[in-house]
Amino acid sequence: MADSSRAARSLVNDACTRWNLTALADDACVIASELVTNAVRHAGTPLQVTLAVTDGRFLLAVRDGSPLPAVPTQPDPHTPGGRGLLLVGEISQAWGSVALPDGGKVVWAALRADAP
Repeated sequence: MADSSRAARSLVNDACTRWNLTALADDACVIASELVTNAVRHAGTPLQVTLAVTDGRFLLAVRDGSPLPAVPTQPDPHTPGGRGLLLVGEISQAWGSVALPDGGKVVWAALRADAP
């Protein structure tokens, strides 16, 4: 799990640098790490990370093979973990989970790429 999250953060950081979006790198890395961690922990299937910039947004998407939608939960305040999607919701401009015809899903998040 740690290797997958680390690889996702590296991918995002490199993309932010290439696309002149270094101001977004920290938030985008947190989002990528949370989405990948959830895919590894809950889906346990191969995953794919996709990044794009379109319509003034930096988009991050993680595809996995689980049919279960990504749903934030109310974590136990005395237990570590369980806050990833809540954090994604706070950091991102928007996020969601889309079911795929093959039985998998894509969990995505967007950040404003045109912000100063």
